[in-house]
Amino acid sequence: MRLVFAAFLFGLLAPVDAQPAGPEGSWTGHWVRDGSILEVETTFARTDSGYRGSFSSEQLRVVGIPFTKIRFEAPTLTWDLVGDFDTTTFQGTLRGDTLDGQFAAGKAAGTFRLTRRLVVPPPLAEEEVSFPNGDVRLGGTVIYPAGQGPFPGVVFLHGSGAEGRWASRYLATAFARRGVAALIYDKRGVGASTGDWRAVGFEELVKDAGAAVDLLRSRPRIDPSRVGIHGHSQGGTYAPGVAALNRDVAFVVGSAAAGTPMAETEVYSISNSIGIKTLPPADREAAERYVRALVATAYDGASRSGFEAVWREVRGRPWAFEPPPDTNFYWTFSRRIASFDALAEWRRVTAPALLVYGEADERVPPRRSAELIGAAYRGAPGARLEVLFFPGADHTLRLRPSSPNGFAWPTTAPGYPARVIDWVLEAIRR
Repeated sequence: MRLVFAAFLFGLLAPVDAQPAGPEGSWTGHWVRDGSILEVETTFARTDSGYRGSFSSEQLRVVGIPFTKIRFEAPTLTWDLVGDFDTTTFQGTLRGDTLDGQFAAGKAAGTFRLTRRLVVPPPLAEEEVSFPNGDVRLGGTVIYPAGQGPFPGVVFLHGSGAEGRWASRYLATAFARRGVAALIYDKRGVGASTGDWRAVGFEELVKDAGAAVDLLRSRPRIDPSRVGIHGHSQGGTYAPGVAALNRDVAFVVGSAAAGTPMAETEVYSISNSIGIKTLPPADREAAERYVRALVATAYDGASRSGFEAVWREVRGRPWAFEPPPDTNFYWTFSRRIASFDALAEWRRVTAPALLVYGEADERVPPRRSAELIGAAYRGAPGARLEVLFFPGADHTLRLRPSSPNGFAWPTTAPGYPARVIDWVLEAIRR
């Protein structure tokens, strides 16, 4: 669910002097759909023009997802939650410190029950920042732990696509709650950042991240000797480039980082997305040829006419997806990142490093990547490398939902992200 995150962050508990008669305040409870329960926290506040509100969920790993169209006509409270593909409408009845009701999104429906919090944790401090890399200016947010510092810090790198600071807000908040300040920023061309990520390769994104590290190290409340980086997926893949460029990086977390060549990783990802392993033998062979022809054209500059011949052969089969149009950035961006050698970058990393994988990762080969990266890192002056595998977890470190009713809220792999934060805290103590 790609949404713009509002600020709804938690710190130390503070007492609430008086409870309002309306929905203002912080609430905890759950949403239930098809017997599946989602634990949530919500907040509502009165404004000059009405109400604003948001929700957070440890289970979904989201913080401050905004509500829209909030209306309160005692005792009825209604609001909407706008997602990528649909809008969920909530209607509840307020009875003192309890809010009960129903929600619906298309044909899906469920119920919710919320209870007003008697104590409200104050928000973590945030600082809006802007910093340059050449002619590009990047906008972000630093989230600080409670207290004065100086704090250790972590800079979050971007995954693929048009990713803004919202994508890392949950993890940044989790780090800040544990005493590590976090910088999240918008990828170039997204949100408050200028430029265009589609027109560059990993080298430019590495330099953007390096500028972010320099910015965080410069903040007065930050200990510059204890600032590291965390990258997931594409960000985890080019994270060693950032650490190699900036030797002051105190630690590296490569989450779902690819150790195989870029083209090979893309073949693995696309093959899993169309379920090649589940296809009948004849279809499987045709699908493999199609995927390899697509990737060879995009990454290696192979003949376009040869790829189009394979496409004509498989077109119309259930698993055969339409290739991107000639004008799509996929072709040019793939060529730009094709030569990126993650293993060469890992050989230059001297900071302590942690690799994090879901064992059922469908986008990056987890065991193979860990083996290749480990061999490269340990053959260099690297200080320390550890690897965490989460059984049954996918590329996002979530377990695949299963329910007899056909629906289940996502579930995070047990121990994630606490074990990652534990490792970082130990690494910066050394």
